[in-house]
Amino acid sequence: MIRTATKKEQVQLKRGSPLRTLIVDDSHEFLDRLGKWLSAQSDFEIVGKAYSGFEALPKSRVLRPDLVVMDVAMPLMNGYEATVRIKEGTHSPKVILISFFDRRDAHEHGEMKADAFLTKDSLYEELCPTVDRLFPSR
Repeated sequence: MIRTATKKEQVQLKRGSPLRTLIVDDSHEFLDRLGKWLSAQSDFEIVGKAYSGFEALPKSRVLRPDLVVMDVAMPLMNGYEATVRIKEGTHSPKVILISFFDRRDAHEHGEMKADAFLTKDSLYEELCPTVDRLFPSR
């Protein structure tokens, strides 16, 4: 007889699986560096890359990531507008916006639809704790 996993076992299995992550930035060099760093972390699986907010929209719909890490300042469509559009879809991943400039004040006052905001200077130190906060059941 084949036994199916209990709900507790299913939660444990899900908790152990990496977050399906879409990364978005118009800098190919930065995107490659971030992709390599995230790939070295066991909590992340890079499912796609996009070089603009405009390009991130269809990728988010098709790839259905758990997490989108996206730059604010990009051509064609910035990270703010892309976040709004991504969040309007049927699949609404967590979105962390990143920038060289500190925009936490706008995030804290509800001006952004993103789930979190990090500066690029602190990204590598703050990303994992931020993800733990956004995905508490992991």
